[in-house]
Amino acid sequence: MFTENLSSLRDAKADPVAGTRPDENYAREVMQLFTVGLSLLQPDGTLKLDVTGLPIPTYDQATITEMAKVFTGFGFFTTKTITGATNPRASAPDYINPMALYPGSHDLTQKNLLNGVVLPAGQTAAADLKGALDALFNHPNTAPFVAKQLIQRLVTSNPSPAYVYRVAQKFENNGAGVRGDLAAVVRAILTDYEARSPAVLPDIAFGKLKEPLLRTTALLRAFNAAPAGGRYSAGSFANPDVNLDQAALRSPTVFNFFHPGYVLPGNLAAAGLVAPEYEITDATFAIDVPNYLRNFIFPGGTPPATLDLSAEQALAITPAAQLDHLNLLLCAGNMPPATRDRIITALNALSGSTSALERAETAVLLVMTSPAGATQK
Repeated sequence: MFTENLSSLRDAKADPVAGTRPDENYAREVMQLFTVGLSLLQPDGTLKLDVTGLPIPTYDQATITEMAKVFTGFGFFTTKTITGATNPRASAPDYINPMALYPGSHDLTQKNLLNGVVLPAGQTAAADLKGALDALFNHPNTAPFVAKQLIQRLVTSNPSPAYVYRVAQKFENNGAGVRGDLAAVVRAILTDYEARSPAVLPDIAFGKLKEPLLRTTALLRAFNAAPAGGRYSAGSFANPDVNLDQAALRSPTVFNFFHPGYVLPGNLAAAGLVAPEYEITDATFAIDVPNYLRNFIFPGGTPPATLDLSAEQALAITPAAQLDHLNLLLCAGNMPPATRDRIITALNALSGSTSALERAETAVLLVMTSPAGATQK
């Protein structure tokens, strides 16, 4: 929960003599990005508006200043006695053990948090932390804010307010009186009518662009990829962000790889739709990503992983049957007939001397880099 990137690690209470005060970065981000968001929401994720028709801020600068006090006094674990210690900056980095509290650096004053929650003066750091987390967890915004972003990552970039409401209600109560049951929330997202019904497929607002890293892992999983030499080396998949603008656990900022509200200029913007994944799909990566996928499909030298295309080779003699199989495997059965026909035409145009393996590789590449292969519907 605490990271050096967010600068609350080793943070200390205000020192009037030195002219210092608690760092406010994490206090701001834990509210803005991870729990309640910037503006008050209705239960369906739509904005609450004031009498002038403008959004209502969820918190203000004073709230951030008060929340920052909660996260003071935590530093790296140390084998030295911590009781009475005052300087969390004195401990050497320890990335194995849980963080430790340095009581002398924790702010003991009263803390006035968001939504009217007040933490009394003199509490322990553990009590302050629990109180702050409870305030965020129980805030009315948290359920719709979290629900909408999970739907965006798992199903569609532009969920309807009704979809958000249904999932948010499951966050509020999993059916057994439990709030925040994420297993129940994800189940609700994936089994909702808007996630499963074919009736939503024609809606231009339904679906999402697949993240480059997930397109790559989907390819590897679909064809049971395995290391060519029997084992992966340390550098097998080094720096995929060079070609994909993404790598696991390497988000360039706390805002992740892209913003959930990113608007792509053009037709989508004119339709009032967001397109988060397009923020990392510029002219460069629109070419780099297909080329990266091609390196696995048409391997040269010693690839980091080899695809098992034996089933595709067996189908290569019948392009129509092969496309039906790849449509189900890589496009969830949503390939438009026009796309299917164009790929079949391209496969039938291959030279008669083209091997079954080359035909299979060509088919996989054309499907993976088609609009149907690049989007989730």
